[in-house]
Amino acid sequence: MKNNWRSPAGGLALLAALAQAWSTQLMAQPNLDEMFIAEDTDGFDPGLAIGDQFPPIRALYEGEEISSIDAFMGENGAIFIANRSADW
Repeated sequence: MKNNWRSPAGGLALLAALAQAWSTQLMAQPNLDEMFIAEDTDGFDPGLAIGDQFPPIRALYEGEEISSIDAFMGENGAIFIANRSADW
């Protein structure tokens, strides 16, 4: 029996099979071994921990200066999002 991979059609079939095997490896799940760490050791401080008292603030709301978010607290608390201006 002849080696069919030496013909143009056989070479294309071999190339297609190799491409499929290679692309299947690319679509495999990523390595997640070190995705999560046991503890946070960097210097980044994300802010208040859950349950901490919210510090006093100074902001304008509907034209009035406010110093507390207590008026905005609902039954389940509040979410406070601060955005530093990007227009310096």
